[in-house]
Amino acid sequence: MTHEDDVYVGEPIELNDTKHLVLARLRDGDLQQIDWDRQRIDSLRLDGNRSVVDTTIICFLPFGNVIGVLQGSQSAPRPTALQRWLNAVNTGIRDDLAVIPLVGKSAWEKLENAESVNLFEMRLRPGPAMFPDAAEGLADFARHSHKQNPDALITLKIKIPKGRGLARSATRARGERRLHSNVREFLSDFGSLVGPHGVVDRAIAEVMLSASDGSIIEDKINFVNDHITAQKQVTLPRGSSAGPWYEAAVHAVLQAASEHDRDLRGAVSGMP
Repeated sequence: MTHEDDVYVGEPIELNDTKHLVLARLRDGDLQQIDWDRQRIDSLRLDGNRSVVDTTIICFLPFGNVIGVLQGSQSAPRPTALQRWLNAVNTGIRDDLAVIPLVGKSAWEKLENAESVNLFEMRLRPGPAMFPDAAEGLADFARHSHKQNPDALITLKIKIPKGRGLARSATRARGERRLHSNVREFLSDFGSLVGPHGVVDRAIAEVMLSASDGSIIEDKINFVNDHITAQKQVTLPRGSSAGPWYEAAVHAVLQAASEHDRDLRGAVSGMP
């Protein structure tokens, strides 16, 4: 599957009689390698019809159409790439599939039912860059800010100002719709970076909701408190007795899913 300049290839994998998926993105540009015998760094040359790829492991959990995703690098395929790949292959499903972040039931219902989003605030922790150069929307905004000062604690806030008159009202409505879409796209692509100990340790949206009496009320969503994510250290086995290269990654995803089983099942019940 090709999207813009990127080429994606999926391969089914099996571990303990359960099928999962490896989604790969072909690397472009010149790649280098180290020749330790000759003490040289030179261009990487592969024999035959081979390519270097960045890979993401996708595990399909046994309930609620929930998947666990582990990226091999920051340039590896993200959940939105998986969504495009699934809709490009012949799955036998008529409707387009959507891959969306799994947040708590309350937070998801608020985001889906929001008439508009008029404010989004996130805080970036100091550390190495985690947003790829190809990031778009709010992620691109965050990447540029972090690049300017990677050692700073950075708070970014986007607010749609209140206007006066019909012309300004139309402008405000357009801005709120765009911000609503931007927040969803950001969570879909980089939701795994959001959390108490994540790259983004604060993520709040102010939304407008319809009350039961027909009035419009303002509410707040805290994605750090309501977002379900986990971090796992994956150690790749070495030696002739090691299992498949993807085995450690699959085990890490399934272990995290087991540890958060109750939260995951609760969140699924709130999905539209």
